[in-house]
Amino acid sequence: MTTPLLFEAPASAPDAGFWAALARVKLNDDKLSQNAMETTARISTAMRAGTSRAVSLDAFAFDDVDEETRASASAAREWVTRGRVRCLNTREAMTTFDRDAMTREMGASLLEDIVSGAAEREPERLRTFGAIAYACLKSWSFTYWFCFPAATSETFKVESSPVVVMSNDDANDAAVVETCERWIANGGACAWLVSEDGREARALTEYVAGTRGGEKMRLAFADSCCAATHPGWALRNLAVLASLRWNARELDVVCVRSRKGRVAAEACVKFTMSIPEFDAEKMKVVGWERNARGKTGPRRVDLGVSMDPTQLATQAVDLNLKLMRWRLLPELNQEKLAATKCLLIGAGTLGCAVARTIMGWGIKHITFVDSGRVSYSNPVRQSLFEFKDCFEGGAHKAEAAAKKLVDIFPGVTSKGVMMSIPMPGHSVGEESKSSVFRDIDDLEALIDEHDVVYVLTDTRESRWLPTVICADKNKVCINAALGFNTYVVMRHGCGVDAASDSRLGCYFCNDVMAPANSTRDRTLDQQCTVTRPGLAPIASALAAELMVALLHSNDGHATAPPDRDGDSNAPESEPSPLGVVPHQIRGSVAGFTQTLFDAPSFPRCTACSEKIVKMYRDDRDAFLSRVFDDPKTLEDATGLTELLGAVDADDAEWLDDGDSEGDDF
Repeated sequence: MTTPLLFEAPASAPDAGFWAALARVKLNDDKLSQNAMETTARISTAMRAGTSRAVSLDAFAFDDVDEETRASASAAREWVTRGRVRCLNTREAMTTFDRDAMTREMGASLLEDIVSGAAEREPERLRTFGAIAYACLKSWSFTYWFCFPAATSETFKVESSPVVVMSNDDANDAAVVETCERWIANGGACAWLVSEDGREARALTEYVAGTRGGEKMRLAFADSCCAATHPGWALRNLAVLASLRWNARELDVVCVRSRKGRVAAEACVKFTMSIPEFDAEKMKVVGWERNARGKTGPRRVDLGVSMDPTQLATQAVDLNLKLMRWRLLPELNQEKLAATKCLLIGAGTLGCAVARTIMGWGIKHITFVDSGRVSYSNPVRQSLFEFKDCFEGGAHKAEAAAKKLVDIFPGVTSKGVMMSIPMPGHSVGEESKSSVFRDIDDLEALIDEHDVVYVLTDTRESRWLPTVICADKNKVCINAALGFNTYVVMRHGCGVDAASDSRLGCYFCNDVMAPANSTRDRTLDQQCTVTRPGLAPIASALAAELMVALLHSNDGHATAPPDRDGDSNAPESEPSPLGVVPHQIRGSVAGFTQTLFDAPSFPRCTACSEKIVKMYRDDRDAFLSRVFDDPKTLEDATGLTELLGAVDADDAEWLDDGDSEGDDF
């Protein structure tokens, strides 16, 4: 007994990226033209009980289809199908557009593909589509109407035996399911043939030869419909193909569906389809999608805020972080990261790389401080600069870096501050003092305004003043420095007001000599930071990750480093949901090694000790003037001069760093 076969109508699912791409093409390429634009969509089997799969269109819908695109779709268990979209110039045109002419055109193309055999070779042609749309780019609203053409006629009435859900308990069903799974996993087309015993899958082009040899072939196809009582829309055109190309009047059909990422018997249905002769002369085409009210008519989507390019970029940037919170890192505090303000002192190789990485973590407030200009050697190593930034003496690094961040992501708040950092051993003349101390005032204000300070400068002495100010103001300070083969990334300890035996040291705590002018009497290779190109990205990434881990720790700035005597991977030793929060990370690419260190603050440190910070607080300008003129002032103030004098000169030769190259650590 047979009954008329019902087919589930298809549904479209264009996402926000598709509308952004359509708007871009309309603005830049299509303009006033209303010609059909080649478009692609993705189709797949139904994946969940009770939910059919819509035809999806995304931001890549207007891109050319190449092997990589097809491979990507295949890996996702999807198929790429082609269609055409017309973007009309007025809303009224949606009403007056000749849809009948469009469906006749699509039907003629569909029939040609079937008769010529092209649809047998590429079954995705049977799942073509068309659409008309109007884009109001002022309000970012879109009116659209999709058509999924299906050939039919008054006399072409397809019937079937009862639709039956397949079962793994049936040996033949189980074999069919496994064969279909292999076909899909191996990148087969969206419709195929299965042998009578269920163990072999073949292309549609083999139907005629197989049946002539006495084989009984059944038709299988990727069904987007989830219903247990009827198939999806795609079978309509396959029935026409079977009638016209194969002259088939009866055909066993398997509607292939999936669960949990693979073909599942309990999701699939089977039946025998009775197919009448198709009269191409009397063909008509149906398939215009119904709207949300279930009536024949266009749909409308008002994306408003979300379709503004800046807002769309913001959503895209946040997507990876939001997906982390789904399963991998539910403790991720996106709001805290977005509110954190970072000051990057140094806009060179390290500064550029740190900025790009922390943006990926959702940091939206970044300020650069640098006095340099972009030179021709910079763009290949410093990722925020381009060749044009070198023209006319070079753009100011801080300003160029800040501008580039906004170009990359308009949702970031970034500014560049042109400023020289006063340094020990770099004397300041009387005529320059007022300007220098204004810079120091500005630097203090900047550190006050920000939550995290990155010290990423080229020389050891340029790191001194930011370190002192951070120790004074109890600011999170992260330092990164490079040698030729080696790097160090570290967080400074709490400010002096939180001083205790457990306070961690700063960049200068391991030194028994004050920072001095490291560029005096140096050759060019000693004045520049000559380092292996891979070091900066490594150190910058670690500096960014260290900050994020610290911001998520319960004890914040005072978080203790991992216990070197215990198991650093033990859950109880991880104060942050991102893992341990080390004090220092020292590595070398010469041996591809990396080690964690920690050390307490040094009471005679020339930067973060209580004595130095007290002198800075008591009479800042006079103290700094003495340090700029003679860095030995720091050694005298902390007692290092006395300490060194008590050490036999022969035993102290190792302390001399006069022949070191690059940034010292």
